[in-house]
Amino acid sequence: MSDGSLSQEEIDALLSGADDLTSQPAPGPGGGGINEAERAELASLATEMASSMGNTLATITGKTAQLSNPEVIITSAAEYIKDLPENIVQVNANITEGYPGTHLYIVTEDAAKQIASLMMAQEEGEITDMALSAISEAFNQMSGSASNVLEEKTGATLKIGDIKAELKKGGSELQLPEGSFVRIRYSFTSNGSTSFIDEVFDEQSAKGLATASLSKKGGLAAAPSAGAGVFEQTAQPASQPQQAVGAQPVQFAQLTPTQQQPVQGNIGLLMDVSMQLTVELGRTKMLIKDILAMGEGTIVELDKLAGEPVDLLVNGKLIAKGEVVVIDENFGVRVTDIISPAERISSLE
Repeated sequence: MSDGSLSQEEIDALLSGADDLTSQPAPGPGGGGINEAERAELASLATEMASSMGNTLATITGKTAQLSNPEVIITSAAEYIKDLPENIVQVNANITEGYPGTHLYIVTEDAAKQIASLMMAQEEGEITDMALSAISEAFNQMSGSASNVLEEKTGATLKIGDIKAELKKGGSELQLPEGSFVRIRYSFTSNGSTSFIDEVFDEQSAKGLATASLSKKGGLAAAPSAGAGVFEQTAQPASQPQQAVGAQPVQFAQLTPTQQQPVQGNIGLLMDVSMQLTVELGRTKMLIKDILAMGEGTIVELDKLAGEPVDLLVNGKLIAKGEVVVIDENFGVRVTDIISPAERISSLE
């Protein structure tokens, strides 16, 4: 019978086991606090976001556009900017509520030109201020659809800050998160050419979204207010004695696929709404002293040439152009051109 003491062989075995425990490999560089399950969940979320964003861009432009094959990696600023091209566009879209943190899109020059071309319905050109405004509007719509996907999967209410596209001369000018962060790279295809768009989350926001999505699948209630992936499990009532009842399988009718019909808006409800239509002959800028010096007979020179079309504005928004005509003894305007949605976008500041 043993006296309770350990033999030398047993001591050696225990020491060997302790060495095995302390010699586990350390996490790889940039891995941070995101584990493989969370990384896989981010990839799953990215696949749905890519589909949603591509469909949104195609819908608002009427052209073919696709985001696909998302690749999720954990990286750092020093590693990330190594392979970036010289000219890139950064689109700021920080998350302000839900899982707040740094969130932005990095768009290659080719992809930026393609998106601007789609939005403005014109040939690809240089990335001007007008093109950046169009890109900002595109990502405003795309990030909205992506947020809807994240809200559905995580149960959190997300709010995105102001969307603004900026041209950057190389990766050193980017405002990337500090430390390690998540980079999701999408293949972007449009007009037969392919480039890429990167979506960047800071590590804390990405982990919060991933764990929230995983926990919702597992029946846990997320608490996203802190943005740190904290969760509370809903308390279950103590089990109560069950009374014997008669039970039988539920019978369901056979399901048959049906084609979804597009939603039709009832525009008739707005037909009697009054709106102010203004015809603008032209504009000019004057100094206060010149305005004060005006009197009868003063001629004010406008910024339009004689015979140039006048502008038609509804509630201050340009919708058409036309030419002045005379009907009996009254002036009128004959509409000659309707402003397209792409032209309206190009006028954004």
